[in-house]
Amino acid sequence: MGSFIALGDIAEAHYYELFETGNAHYKAGTYDSAKLAYAEIVNNGYTSAELFYNYGNSFFKTGNVPAAILYYERALSIDPVHVDSRHNLEVANSFIADNIEPIEQLFISKWWNGLAVELSTNVWAWFVIGSIVFGCIGLTIYFTNKLVTLRQIGFFSSLTCFLFVVIGFSMAQTSERINAEPYAIVFTPSVNVKSEPDLKATVQFVIHEGLKVKILDTEDEWSRIRLSDGNSGWIPSSSIEEIQ
Repeated sequence: MGSFIALGDIAEAHYYELFETGNAHYKAGTYDSAKLAYAEIVNNGYTSAELFYNYGNSFFKTGNVPAAILYYERALSIDPVHVDSRHNLEVANSFIADNIEPIEQLFISKWWNGLAVELSTNVWAWFVIGSIVFGCIGLTIYFTNKLVTLRQIGFFSSLTCFLFVVIGFSMAQTSERINAEPYAIVFTPSVNVKSEPDLKATVQFVIHEGLKVKILDTEDEWSRIRLSDGNSGWIPSSSIEEIQ
């Protein structure tokens, strides 16, 4: 399923050792023991892409596909370019019952959103800061040199950098907006999606465990969700668990 990576985010020796214990149990094939070790770390408030990835692997090995998907998604929410999590998420998704065809986006919109979420908001922020710094260097070259060639280099390099500032800022905003949208994983084997938040309401369609849904609204013990194909409705909040 993927190799383990040292968990640098956990500073305390006890939890680092517990993480290594979980890894040892996983490699030995005692997946329930691995889950217990990872669970103690997670329940004490520690988060990292590697921790969630390994925790997801232990769930997958014990047949709990929805929990595996949940923790692969949580790993990717921390590190969008975590290759192993993305690969194992695709594998886990192939086991769910629902085959939802997402609404086709315009190519430019799909490309833009895909590029934005490839990096975290913080990385895009550093990209903007770096572009500003190099842009200022270019302006300094332009204003402090008499050679026409150097002035041209300084002018066009600063212009390019400030264009990168605009692009990077827009990407950061898009990344933050997408990552802030509440998504959840269905944990109930089969859920009737209702037209209203009422047990007596009309059943519009049925979804199954492991499916990722977007949360649009909540009311009492109900959540209004939308699928990637645009269909929406109400389900009991107890049947899903939020990714973030």
